[in-house]
Amino acid sequence: MNNIFDAIVVGAGFVGASVAYHLCTAGVKTALFDRGLCAAAASGANFGNIQIMGMELEKSVEMVTLAAKKFDTLEQELDYSVGLRRIGGLLLIQDEERWHSLEKRLRVIRSAGIQAEMLQADRLREIEPLIAPAGLLGGFYHAREGQVDPFRFIWGHLQRARQRGLKEFYNEEVIGFKVKGEQVEGIQTAKGITYAETVVLCTGARTRLLAKMLGRDWGLSHILGQAMVTEPVPPVLHNYIASASFFKRTGENAEKGKVVTNFSFSQSPYGHLLLGEAMYEADHFRKDVPYASLPEVCESAARYFPSFRKLRVLRSWSTPVAHTADNCPLLGPVAGLCGLILATAFQSTVIIAPLIGEAVMQLVTSGKCGFNIAGFSPERGQAREH
Repeated sequence: MNNIFDAIVVGAGFVGASVAYHLCTAGVKTALFDRGLCAAAASGANFGNIQIMGMELEKSVEMVTLAAKKFDTLEQELDYSVGLRRIGGLLLIQDEERWHSLEKRLRVIRSAGIQAEMLQADRLREIEPLIAPAGLLGGFYHAREGQVDPFRFIWGHLQRARQRGLKEFYNEEVIGFKVKGEQVEGIQTAKGITYAETVVLCTGARTRLLAKMLGRDWGLSHILGQAMVTEPVPPVLHNYIASASFFKRTGENAEKGKVVTNFSFSQSPYGHLLLGEAMYEADHFRKDVPYASLPEVCESAARYFPSFRKLRVLRSWSTPVAHTADNCPLLGPVAGLCGLILATAFQSTVIIAPLIGEAVMQLVTSGKCGFNIAGFSPERGQAREH
């Protein structure tokens, strides 16, 4: 029957596409559902940066370091170009507090084999020639980060999954679950029920809504993040650049609706400058961009890169980004709901996507995966809905 599968994956972004690919490669009869099209939500708004040095340090070091290695062979495995290129990552440090905080971070990530370094301000132009270092103490630098084209990454995984039997159902929103006792048996959309032994939620910010359908609360919130893209120019940036105050997580701690800004800059392989980021804590999913978001992002870009002032902005966007209180994902089986697996709310999604696809496949086929996920259990922040 065409409504019975071994596994259903909900969400066709970075993680969902990778999960679908790995399941199909393992011979699991798989269906992929999305309320829109593939890469239509946060994954399509992503800069595509492979970020290592910003990882959460308490529980995520093993996961991120394993994940980084996957990119060494990813394009060969897929036999498809995902637009992978190796660029550096540079966090700009404006004050002594951030400098001392990053010195502590440096010790941890170096112990994991990541060769990052602290740079004084007078060395910043060695790695980023156009930067204006006035007002900066220096930077936190890792030469081997990277970038992919988000659309090619997702499309490449889906294309290979199709060749292995993937069935795709787009513009079909999950409106309920088929549950018998403590067993999740499938999902319901407006077109009916689709059955599977395992349902995998790779649904980002909307996981919170799906949790309510199951009477659960996994402690998930979301911000709405805003960014913009400029006209294409010849290569001018050598690294992904962000503010070291990223670690304050200000957008997640502010009152709902209050726009706060940080900065992150990158250049796409096609020459467009990607400029971010403004954000605000939200309980809705509107895509409009608050007026307050854009001027501050532009001012940050112009402050450190004065030559950007005359560039024309082509468009801006707003997208929901899931987060948890401890900055760790919801990853693994759900206690009391057999057959349900979560793989969502990653602090940095691009870098972990290939590894998580493989890990979920292992959970589905053998009940365990190749690294420790105990700290990512959905139940760690769960409260029952009444």
